[in-house]
Formats: sequence, structure tokens, C-alpha cells
Amino acid sequence: MKKIFLAILALTVLLTPACMDILEEQPRSQMTPEFFSTEQGIKAGLTSVYSQLRWIYGPAGMMYLSVAGTDEATFGDNKDGYGEQLDSYNITSGNSGLGTVWNNTFSAISTCSGIIEKGSEVGIEASLIAEAKFFRAFNYFLLVQTFGDVPLDLGSGELKFNTTPSRYSTRSKVEDVYAKAILPDLEAAVADLPATPREVTAASKIAAQHFLAKAYLTYGWWLERNAKSDPAGKTPAQYFQLAYNVALEAIKNPSPFELQATFYDVNVATNDYNREMLLCADHTASSYLYDESSVGSGGNGPHSDLKANRSNYVMLMDFELNVNGNRFIYRQAVQSLGRPWRLIAPVHGVFTETFPPDDREHDSRFDGTFATVFRANYQGRAGYDGTVLKGMNDIDVKDGDTVFYFPPTDDTKAATSPARYPTDAATVERYHAYADKAYVVWTPSQITRHNFPSVWKFGPNRDNKTPNAMPPANDASTRPFPIAKLSETYLIAAEAAVKGASTEASYTARDLVNVLRARAGKWKWSNSGNIAKADDYSADMVNATPDPITIDYILKERSRELYAENLRWYDLTRTGKLKEYAGKYAICEANTSEAKEYTRPIEDKHYLRPVPASQFDNMDNTDEEKKAYQNPGY
Repeated sequence: MKKIFLAILALTVLLTPACMDILEEQPRSQMTPEFFSTEQGIKAGLTSVYSQLRWIYGPAGMMYLSVAGTDEATFGDNKDGYGEQLDSYNITSGNSGLGTVWNNTFSAISTCSGIIEKGSEVGIEASLIAEAKFFRAFNYFLLVQTFGDVPLDLGSGELKFNTTPSRYSTRSKVEDVYAKAILPDLEAAVADLPATPREVTAASKIAAQHFLAKAYLTYGWWLERNAKSDPAGKTPAQYFQLAYNVALEAIKNPSPFELQATFYDVNVATNDYNREMLLCADHTASSYLYDESSVGSGGNGPHSDLKANRSNYVMLMDFELNVNGNRFIYRQAVQSLGRPWRLIAPVHGVFTETFPPDDREHDSRFDGTFATVFRANYQGRAGYDGTVLKGMNDIDVKDGDTVFYFPPTDDTKAATSPARYPTDAATVERYHAYADKAYVVWTPSQITRHNFPSVWKFGPNRDNKTPNAMPPANDASTRPFPIAKLSETYLIAAEAAVKGASTEASYTARDLVNVLRARAGKWKWSNSGNIAKADDYSADMVNATPDPITIDYILKERSRELYAENLRWYDLTRTGKLKEYAGKYAICEANTSEAKEYTRPIEDKHYLRPVPASQFDNMDNTDEEKKAYQNPGY
């Protein structure tokens, strides 16, 4: 097999801020074997591999691929066309979102192969070669989960640095990709990577253990569901045991990583780069050039916005709505606000099943994930004339007062207002309010594609008043996007235990889940109340955990702990639960109060994505070979 026709380019400048030094390299149009003949070249190649993460983690494409179309979310009323197609499972190979993964992994894989081939020849330390093995496995693992069979030979032979471009391609079987690339590379990375990474956001032994355990777990599920034989002769049960063993080793010896004391600490912007994060796609606020983004993320800077971290506004509601003809909230670079883009909206089941209302008093994870209260900030804007504006029921609303509120239940006190008020977009929005309150209310059954509790955890944290700072209100986030957390390592081990792995004392599935649930019961701050909160409901949370733990419960805990972190579609396809969990959802259309139930026509083929049409445009394979190259059903 020859090459997947993808350009392999060296990045000229990259910064992973506050964590890795700026690597300034001579511009190159192509990487050659000689490029990796020095330590400087090796590190530059690794820098480009870290930069590659920005194509995938944070932009809207991956959030459409992995969050929308699940029980976590659907498209919002400002959706892109390809996002609506992915959500509805009316997917064709021409969907541009598919390239998010396919087009942004093979170049990094080839770069890693070059580092692995040349590194030992020039005396590069084993830990740097281990980083390349980690990322080659990481990218192949993402590819097989998304597309199934993928090429191991990019033109110069299996797992070789590609120096012979070709327009002919064949795909290797999933089991061969695991046996030849993913598992051996991750096993080597575990052996050779240091526990303490060379830079804060670099790969580490614990990160490698996390992904090795997850690969064992995912491969075990795949063998079980597809009734395939393993080249190594192992059974699914043996892989589940390996997953448990490796994850438990990381859990028992995680240093320098550790779980944060509260769930709020995991996600608050002032605690970025905390020691729970094992791997992230890094960003910087120091310049658009080093962040590889644009002014306002609109294509006006030195880079396109395709690598910008848009997670901060992809799932942000329209808080700029007028009430009684008044606008109370303006865009601001604080964690609960930003740019209200509304590409993706949470479905009603998130607020009734994933985060049941009765649990929210004890479980801090809902409050630490969503913004449910939006507060006025109009008095602090430039040009404010001193007028105090009136909200619902003609009640004064000042800065800091509530303007929009999402209560936990369908409270009968929230009646439909007879009036309709124009919005800035010249549409209409039906408002609800308590009889004696100034703010607008949307109860769980009234949440729409336009107005919804917004994902708080990804929100920005920048000072609007800093002279000469990057324009903040409309910018994409400059925060790191989480790819792997130590908290997920606990859930990987718990899932392997549920699948039959023999467990150690005090590390059963229930024990592991309860570590996270006990942490979720410890409050530090209430976002909805905007006040410090030191309540501890750990005992209540632990006592409420069922026994035994089931896969369904693990999946619920994964969503509570890791909501919208580009994992859900992969969780549901791994466990065979996609149709059961994502086949139906409810939401209100914009400007309505009547929930509708939608059915997604999920079939067996949807457990994989189609190979993008752009791949076939660049192949010289025969028509028959191209037909066989595509996943069944597409």
C-alpha cells in the first residue's frame, strides 16, 4: 500500500504556553529523514505533533462528531449544515466534519514514525522517542474508533516515515492496527515515558497508562461485539483484565498527578493546568500567531480559525435577548459568558436523566458544568448613561441581578407571559416569568435550541481591560482543552471491572466510582448562587450509589463527570449503546414552549463514520477498490 494523499508539513512556529518553550524553526515545506537527525529536529517534530491536537480538540468539528447526535446534545438553532447532518445520522462521505479526524491524524503519525526511526540512530533519549510512540498510538486509536480499518502503510511501508508519496491506498484491519501499532506503541510509552512530564502539558507515563488501559478496554469490547479473533490470541476478558490492571496502576501511583479536591476546581478557569489533567490541546493568550488563531476567530488574523478552541461558545445560549425592549447582558470574557454561538444545544434528557433535579442539591457536577443563571452586566459597559432598566413585571434590574434563570423542575409558578418581545435578531421569543420576579424563566420542558443552560466549564477567563490585549469578547478560548483526565482513569478501571475483570480489595467498580461521587459531594462554590458554598454531601453521594454497578450506571457517571468533552459518541459506540441512548431525544424549537420528541434513524453502520469523500478524490485506486475502501452502508 502507498500513501494517503496528505501533505506532511513542518510547523514553522508553535507555542504551548506556560508549559512548553516556543520552538522557532526554519520554515520547511516538507519533513525529510535528515530533519530528524538532531535533537533540535526531533523536538521540532514533536512540537508539530502537539500542535496537531488543536485541529481536533476544541474546534466545532469534533464537538459535532462526538457530542451532538448523542444523549448529551443536538444541534442548536445556529447550526452548521454538516452539524445537523451528523446529528440526524443522515451522514454522507461528503460531510466536511469527517475530515476533522481523518485529515488531521496521518501527518502526525508519519512525523512520529520519522522520529521513532531516526531518534535511536542519533542518540536521542528514549523518553522523546516514547512521546512519538505515544502520539502515533494516540492518533491510530482515535482513527480506529472513528472509522474502523485504517492504513498502516502511508506509502513507505507499515509504520514507516512516509518518503514516497503515492495516490494508492489500502486499509489495515482493526485488529492489526491494535496489534501492530496501538498496543505495542503504548506499552513502550508506558515503559519509557517519565512519570513527571518534561513540560507540564507533555505526555507522561500516567497519560500513557490511561490510554493503554482505554485501548485494552475498547479493543475488548470490539472483539466481543464483532466476534473477531485476536492476532495475539487473547480473549475479550483478558483485555478487560489488562485494562483494569493498567488503569489501577495509574490510580495507585499517579504522582505528580492527582484528583482535584472538588469538581469546581477541575473546571474553573483560574485553575487551568491542574494536576488532574493528563493531556490537553494547549493554547495561549499571548498572541494570535502562537495560538494559531484569528481576531474574533473570524479569519482576520495571521491564521485561519480552524485550530481555534471554540468550545467556549459552541454550547452558549443567546443571552443577548431583549426583555421589555431592554438588553441587560453584553458579551464579556468571563467564564459564564463569551460569544453566544448556539451551534450545539443540550437535550432535555440531560436535565431529567443525566442530572436528575433531586440530585443537584448534593451533586456539584451539574452546577460545575452548566451556567443556569445569567446576570446583568449592562451598567459596566462603555457609554452607559446611568439609566436603571426594568425587566419582567417592570422590576428594576441592576448589574449582578438575574436576567435569565433555568430552574431544576417544571415549577408551576413559571407561567407563560402573554407578551412577546422582539429580539436583536428580529425574531420573537416566548418568555416565562414568576409573577413577582424580574427575570425570564425556562423550565426543563421549555428549553429550546436557542435558549438552554450553557456549558460553563469551557468558558473564557480574560481581563477585558488589559491594554493591547487580544480582543476578548468574541475570541475563541485561549484555555487548554482537556483530552484526558485522571478522573476518567477511575471510570476506565470501573468499566473494566463491570466487564468481569478481577478486582483488588477496595478497588471494585463501586469503590472506584464512589471516589468521584464523594468528590462531587464536596462543594466549594455555587455558580448558580454566585456564592461560596462549603457543604459536604459526600456521604449522601456514596450511600446513593447502587450496588452492583452496571454499564448503564458507568455511562451516566461518565456523562456527569466528562460532559461535552468529545467523548460521548465514542462511549456509546464502544459499549454498543448508541441506538439505545441516542435514538430519541426531546427539545423545543426556538421561540416555542412545546417540547418535541425526535427519532434518529441509527443503524449498525453508524457505529463507524464514513471515510471522507476527499480521501477518494486523491486516490488512484480502481472504482471497485474505492467501493470496498468505504465503510459498509455508506
